Amino acid sequence: MSLGRPAWREARETLQTLLSATGPSVLRDNAALRASALVPLASVTYHLPATIGDYTDFYASKEHATNVGVMFRGKENALMPNWVHIPVGYHGRASSVVITGTPLKRPSGLILDPVTKKPYYSACKKLDFELEVAFLVGTGNELGKPIPINKADEHIFGMVLMNDWSARDIQQFEYVPLGPFLGKNFGTTISPWIVTLDALESFRVAQPTPDTIPADYLRGGDADAYDVSLQVLIKPDGAAAPTPISTSNLKYMYWSFKQQLAHHSVNGCNMRTGDLCGSGTISGPVSFF
Repeated sequence: MSLGRPAWREARETLQTLLSATGPSVLRDNAALRASALVPLASVTYHLPATIGDYTDFYASKEHATNVGVMFRGKENALMPNWVHIPVGYHGRASSVVITGTPLKRPSGLILDPVTKKPYYSACKKLDFELEVAFLVGTGNELGKPIPINKADEHIFGMVLMNDWSARDIQQFEYVPLGPFLGKNFGTTISPWIVTLDALESFRVAQPTPDTIPADYLRGGDADAYDVSLQVLIKPDGAAAPTPISTSNLKYMYWSFKQQLAHHSVNGCNMRTGDLCGSGTISGPVSFF
């Protein structure tokens, strides 16, 4: 990942050639080599795809920011004034980023009693999931040297699916004035496979129309969003099969990954190989269920 995009492309093209039905026969026609080089998926043990040194979660879906704002502040103050000007984010806990399927314990903390208006210690009663896509930084930048938005693609290695588990009742009591803490840092799960930007190139589309003209450093290209369908299924204990409960699409994200990375580093913050940046929950303008 740290070698840069030319190396990423060479590795991807080499793998595609080796695994192609019409490519060189070095692997296809060599049973002994296939037996040693290829592992059945059923026998694979998955691991984190990178060493994650830092983790940042953004809040890039306008619909989600509005929904959470209504939940915490009411309809009148749902979307904060700064939201349409900057990709809002918070620094999460990298140590509790784990692979999908890792068991997580229900968190406990202080929750506000709606009747007495006093906090009490309890296990979370409003445990929530968040359908997210995250990107992993491939090559970083020097401290004090921002990543310009027109170079952001050269620094983003690829994307993973992410679930930033959320204890909403704990979060609601703690989030003023500095944002999420215990309501978020108990666990974040990501998929083991990274899909590179080159693999997603044909899915690029235009972003949603912005409410305001963004600052110069946030002005990207004409097709910085990705048309990727997303779905959430829940399988309760004892259920025979999972049930789909939500669908969305990455193209609904108001702030692109390029804008998120440009904003993250515009103050000179130095990004490093393996840094994880989440999109925030990807809601959308259409309800499917």
